[in-house]
Amino acid sequence: MPSTTRTPSNPIEAAAIQAAVKRAQTGQASRIGPDPALHSHDTELRWVEAVLRHRLSLNSLGRPVSIRTKDDDTHPLVADGQHFPAVALSIPFADRTLNFLATYDDRRRLTFDLIGPCDRCGKPVPVEEINSLEDLGDHFLQTRDGLGGSPRLRTSPAHADGCLARGN
Repeated sequence: MPSTTRTPSNPIEAAAIQAAVKRAQTGQASRIGPDPALHSHDTELRWVEAVLRHRLSLNSLGRPVSIRTKDDDTHPLVADGQHFPAVALSIPFADRTLNFLATYDDRRRLTFDLIGPCDRCGKPVPVEEINSLEDLGDHFLQTRDGLGGSPRLRTSPAHADGCLARGN
């Protein structure tokens, strides 16, 4: 059973921890429905932001949550892609910023990774796949053994040259 003694430092963390504890107790994640639809190419960054807001249930927190969204010049949008950049998203708080990377996985599903320092080279790389409020709560609580990590950790071009964490 996860420990709930951690004191959340912001409303997203508090909601994420509550969702993770509820999932641990009931075995069921909250039902949030399908992701929002993309209406035009011009709104792609706003669409990715809307999907992250939806998956993390940010609109239900009772207060606006600021998200900064921009193209990521380091990571491709799809594995082995070269022409389309991934999307970088940041949620700033008074005590820290949560940084995410949005890419498509091998099943062509938009997926989000929390960005953090590589254990070996220290560069900011995708460290944990976070696709729900419960996933984020598990990350904050560290309840899953190793949390599964991100499949994009080993392929991230952001690693330092020669980093052993990067797969070939």
